[in-house]
Amino acid sequence: MITRLSETYSHSVDFALNYTHRPEGMLMVDTPPEELGVRIRANGFQLLGYQLSPKKIAIDLREVRQGNKGYFISPQTYRNQIEQQLSQGIGLLQVPSDTIFLNFQKMKSKTVPVRVPGGLNFAQNYMLEGELILEPEQVHLLGPPSEIDSIEVVFTEPLPISEIKGDFKKELLIDSKYRHPNTEFSQDRIKVSGSVFRFSEAVIEVPVEVINLPDSLVVQTFPNMVGVLCKGRIEGLKSLNPDDFRLVADYSSPSSETGRLLLNLALKPEGVHETQLLEISVEFITRRE
Repeated sequence: MITRLSETYSHSVDFALNYTHRPEGMLMVDTPPEELGVRIRANGFQLLGYQLSPKKIAIDLREVRQGNKGYFISPQTYRNQIEQQLSQGIGLLQVPSDTIFLNFQKMKSKTVPVRVPGGLNFAQNYMLEGELILEPEQVHLLGPPSEIDSIEVVFTEPLPISEIKGDFKKELLIDSKYRHPNTEFSQDRIKVSGSVFRFSEAVIEVPVEVINLPDSLVVQTFPNMVGVLCKGRIEGLKSLNPDDFRLVADYSSPSSETGRLLLNLALKPEGVHETQLLEISVEFITRRE
């Protein structure tokens, strides 16, 4: 048996292919051939080794060429690469005459904002001070256009807190629905934090100011004072007065449905965290001067 294994034979074997050095910024969309049948000349010991542990051949994609039908590697190119990786004493007799075609797609990058889904569930009389803080506020995507062109914003998983009464800091995963097989994210986890305080409420009666009124007209609104519900820290609410606000009604654009003048709070003090108009529109009459 040892004598027979020492002799030289020609035999067909299958080599597993490993594609290396993918062109930068390109994605291999379809799976190319994963193995290649070739005919080699080797002694019995070498052939037995290939049977027990199939040879892996690296196909260097830096030698890929582009033609009318796309990217390809010619038989001569991969023959040369195979020969360079065979052990000493093994001869390559025959390789398939088939060209290996490769389907590359150019990768695309874009930056999109991150959002936390839904509203925050605060305990009664508690609210967020300022804005929700996200780190990072944006993520970078790298993938084929078919996967990332439709993504304009990504959401995290919901914030797992209810009845919020104090400051919080959580690390949330980006929602799995944005995951695609060939798309990479610069960040998988988003740090989400916020400052929470207990608020009080106060109603400030603010005069209505009519704007865009012709010089020849005088207008009277009903009512002429509207309450503004303010939420904030109690120490800040105590010092509020009507002059801190500007409540306007635009005479040039009344409501098309009711004919009333819509109200807009054009100015509010910085110490107020949230406001709500107790009336959203007013009736009016005009007369000429």
